[in-house]
Amino acid sequence: MLTFLRLLLLVALLFCAFTAGAIWSSTSNRPAQLFASTKSNIRQMLGLPKLWAPPPDEADPLGRTPVPCPDPEATFVVVTGGQSNAANTNSRQTETAPGDGVFTWFAGQCFTTRDPVLGASATGGSLWPVIGKGVAAELGRPVLFINGAIGGTQVSDWLDERSGYLGALERRIRSAQAAGFEPDLVLWHQGETDAGAMTDMAALDAQFRALTGRLLALMPKSRLYLFGASKCIGANRANGVPEVVAVQRAVADANDRIMRGMDTDQLDNDFRKDGCHFNSLGRDAIARQVVADIAAAFR
Repeated sequence: MLTFLRLLLLVALLFCAFTAGAIWSSTSNRPAQLFASTKSNIRQMLGLPKLWAPPPDEADPLGRTPVPCPDPEATFVVVTGGQSNAANTNSRQTETAPGDGVFTWFAGQCFTTRDPVLGASATGGSLWPVIGKGVAAELGRPVLFINGAIGGTQVSDWLDERSGYLGALERRIRSAQAAGFEPDLVLWHQGETDAGAMTDMAALDAQFRALTGRLLALMPKSRLYLFGASKCIGANRANGVPEVVAVQRAVADANDRIMRGMDTDQLDNDFRKDGCHFNSLGRDAIARQVVADIAAAFR
């Protein structure tokens, strides 16, 4: 009985601490990061597992009908990943027409690209149909996307095999490679969650290097476009966290296969639906820059 009461007291104390911390972190800068770090430490001390949302089910193409794949030799293959802003969280859905030459690889088949894109989490719009149409027009080649972004994730989640995130994306990539589609470029947008949770920038740097290294090792002919990204909801991230973007820039500069991508922290709340996730204005601004960068690098 005494043990049960102690456990109940511990739960009550933790609840009070989390509630107070949440209020405090919403109005402060560094406290928000310390609060997130403390939650993680308490979870680990109690031996509780981290809860990961499952990656999209390969058996569920959302009722869509496969289409004939383009010629692998002629196709520009793009892998996309990261967290919510690389997934289906845009305020407006878009799609491509069959004649646009923009495809998505999923469950071993090709589909016409439309939102929500297959392989990424959530059910809204994404960056990729608009970017795909622009790249196809600029390069004069069909474009094939292999998507895998999962909302709310930290870089460490992708490195933890228990999450299943990187494993699912790797399997998708390997199946495309087996069909002749060798990736040309990885577009990776991630950093907002770590901007609110990480205080150790050296550790974040090591995690980004490990993740990008693993991706590039799987795709020996590919380059990687690493966005600068940290701005999101909450006082500590409302204007971005320069230290996180500095890590992303350092990781890119240290590897000649990694391109410094667009710094999306420069897009203020006029380009976002909620202070974090992009609206259609943000999507279009990103598409213009990314398409121009790809055209300059690959034309």
